[in-house]
Parts: sequence; structure tokens; C-alpha cells
Amino acid sequence: MQPPDPRTLMPGGYWNNINVMPQQEPPRLLSRQPPPEYWCSIAYFELDTQVGETFKVPSAKPNVIVDGYVDPSGGNRFCLGALSNVHRQEQSERARLHIGKGVQLDLRGEGDVWLRCLSDNSVFVQSYYLDREAGRTPGDAVHKIYPAACIKVFDLRQCHQQMHSLASNAQAAAAAQAAAVAGLPSSQLGAPPRNISAAAGIGVDDLRRLCILRLSFVKGWGPDYPRQSIKETPCWIEVHLHRALQLLDEVLHTMPIDGPRALA
Repeated sequence: MQPPDPRTLMPGGYWNNINVMPQQEPPRLLSRQPPPEYWCSIAYFELDTQVGETFKVPSAKPNVIVDGYVDPSGGNRFCLGALSNVHRQEQSERARLHIGKGVQLDLRGEGDVWLRCLSDNSVFVQSYYLDREAGRTPGDAVHKIYPAACIKVFDLRQCHQQMHSLASNAQAAAAAQAAAVAGLPSSQLGAPPRNISAAAGIGVDDLRRLCILRLSFVKGWGPDYPRQSIKETPCWIEVHLHRALQLLDEVLHTMPIDGPRALA
């Protein structure tokens, strides 16, 4: 059976009776705070040494390119080729030649981040979002991003949930430890985390890592590579995401003043 010719239908006919999915409303903002002046800041490293000043990207510019060229004008382009280092090692010098067009980071929505590899060489990313998507333990994997690939590397809503979860676990674990020291029965407390000592050891730095992306050019690191730490790679960047840090500050302010020492 052929569908009716839309030109022969009167208003209220076949095509007007199709169930049209209503447009979804954009998700509610996670914070009422105004957006930060800069949506991210990027630091460039060679091995374990930061080279040059931290580069800040204004919230008015939702994308930034990090490449190996030498344009000093700034804006939303961070040119690593323009940065000098009197102590530069040969391996960094060689790797810098292959950064090329580098990568582009795009801010979407309230704070999600997508990465596009513009270089002719792969880049390697540490991303808690990609860890979860791959079913890996957070911080356990390094993800290889191939040339021309475009992939989401940070989800603000997921990060916010992780912040709350870790902070709550730390608070509950610290309360359980304090109760044990005071000799209070555990029945007076809620169920503490299974690994109390690990949860109680969670500190601000652990939560802050949720708001950071790390990316190395040309050379990978981790369990599948000779280099075990990103600080052993010849050239890499660390990206601090300011909206996520705003949300973390709010989470920390909700913690009780006598909460876990690790979060004090």
C-alpha cells in the first residue's frame, strides 16, 4: 500500500495525525552560579616540568585549539611551538615536531567537553568519562584517540554525581571511624562504605582530579606502554575545567564543618 500523496491531504489529514515527539527541554543547570570567566585553563609540560604560563580560555570562546605552531596572538589558540625551554631534552624536541595541528577541545552545554584530534598522530587521554564508558576503574586506563576522531571526553553531570558519591562515602567512613574510636555501636550509624579506610582517605585532591583532563602528544603511557606515568612522556597538557571546579566547591561547602579531616 502506497502512502497518500501529501499534496492531496487537507489540514488534519494523514500527515498531521502523525505523533510528533515533543522537543526535549535542555537539562536543568547543575548550579545557579554564573559561568566562570574562563571555561578551562591549560598547562603544557615536557616530562615533569611545566613550560610557559598557563593558558586560559574565555567562556565566550567555547572551543580551543592546542597545536605545535608558533602564532603568539592567543585568543582560543594555544601554540606550543612558541614556548621555549632552555632545558628541553632531545626526546621532547623530536616529539614537538609531530604535534602539528594538535587537538581541538569543544565546550558543549553547561560543561561537557569533546575532543577532536587534528594531528596526523594519535593522542592519548586520561578521562574518567571514557573510563566509565569502557567499563574500567576510574583512573585505570589511558585512551588512544586516532587522527580525525571526535569523541566526548568529559561529562559534567556524571562528574557531579561522582563528586557527591565520593564526598558522601568519605563523610560516612570518617563518621564510622570516629564512632569506632568512641566505642559507639555501629547500629547507630548508617551503612558505611565497604572499604572504610580507603573512603576515609579521600581528600580534596582526589575530588579535584575529577575536574581535570590529561593528554599526551605522540607518546602514550600506562600499563600498555613503556612509560608508566604521563610525567615520563615528552610533551603533554593538563586541562582544568572551571565549571566542574565551581561545582566541586559547592559540594565541599555542603560538607559539615566537623566532617572528614581529609576534606577539611
